[in-house]
Amino acid sequence: MATHEAIAAVSRTLRHLLLDRMTTAAEVTLAPPDVTPQGVDRRVNLYLYQVLENGGLKNQDIPGRAHPGSPGRPPLSLDLRFLLSTYSATEDAIDSDLNAQTLLGDAMSVLHEFGVHIDELVMTKNVGSKRIGDPVIDVLLADEFERLKVVLHPMTLDDLSRVWSAMPQANFRRSVVYEATVVQIETVSPRTRPAPVERRAISATVRRAPAILAAFVLPPPNGPIGDIRAAIGATLVIETEGARGVPVFAVLGTLDPVPLPASSTGRYEFVVPDDSRLQPGPLELHIVVEVENDTITGALDRGTTGSATRRLRSNTVLLQLVPNLTVLTVLGPAGARVLRLDGTRLWHRAAKIVEVVLGDRSRRIVKPPSAAPTDPPTPTRIEVPVAGFDLQAPGDYPVAVLVDGVRSIGPELIYEHA
Repeated sequence: MATHEAIAAVSRTLRHLLLDRMTTAAEVTLAPPDVTPQGVDRRVNLYLYQVLENGGLKNQDIPGRAHPGSPGRPPLSLDLRFLLSTYSATEDAIDSDLNAQTLLGDAMSVLHEFGVHIDELVMTKNVGSKRIGDPVIDVLLADEFERLKVVLHPMTLDDLSRVWSAMPQANFRRSVVYEATVVQIETVSPRTRPAPVERRAISATVRRAPAILAAFVLPPPNGPIGDIRAAIGATLVIETEGARGVPVFAVLGTLDPVPLPASSTGRYEFVVPDDSRLQPGPLELHIVVEVENDTITGALDRGTTGSATRRLRSNTVLLQLVPNLTVLTVLGPAGARVLRLDGTRLWHRAAKIVEVVLGDRSRRIVKPPSAAPTDPPTPTRIEVPVAGFDLQAPGDYPVAVLVDGVRSIGPELIYEHA
């Protein structure tokens, strides 16, 4: 398995290959072109200037490493591009450039002949820690699934000039680009292995999933039916199909299922609980029924029949949880009056905007400073100065609260402005 050292292992492999197979005696350095290593005469320089992700293997796991039934962890597959340039022992001699050209041809010949089967080569010379007969390829790359290949990468003069211009301290020099593909760095995270199936089970039922036909707030006597605006403590009516004679549960938002009393008509009622997870806004509702399923369990035999409880979920209907404004109290003398509003779900910490509305004028509720004439807002009480509404004419102004755009319900409350 190749680790993060795989990139450096490719560079070492190319260096060993050139030192072992070139006919011209020269050093092979791995350095930026604008850096001259000390104590080196003629040399071939390899500079890794670009690392690209291999698109063909980006999402492909190594064959045999991942179980077909488990999520894969594809390795990081990379293509490496090297800038190869050559240098003679001296730069001002008559044959300096010819010597550099000779080195360039020698290095390109080696990479052309052996670049596609480096993993099959063995050393013919003693080079550094490598001894005659050792594999040319670095030990970190020896057992990789993908074969390392080095090929000449076509580059225009304009593209090469851009590479060299990025190094202002180095003069442009005759050079070529080679691409090494592919090096794979495997993840160190442990893989998951699913347990084998030792006991099979088949469960079936002919019962259809239940359906919610309608859901609304229980209206007052002679009131309209179908209001989906529900406050905390309101009674919801759920009219269903396929939910008779079995245990039925109501699921409101992210709350736990609530068991409903048995009904022979498929009509159920339950009260919206005072749970902090329920805040003004859209409110999803669905029901779940528990039914008995016929089952067959076993290994490789014909199995054993039995029964098991299964939960069937209905469709989801959308309601709206709204603030409930119940009491209006006017505090303070004229000119410095404060409105105190009591109810449920009038404010919460995660609310983006809470407003009090007088007629057609609104004022945003924020936490006041400690010296303010109003108390901090709470879910059941908020206070707001009347002066902030800039009421011009005396009269009766209906009062409401908006929490993230959801308007409150409740008894009609009127502020009499004199």
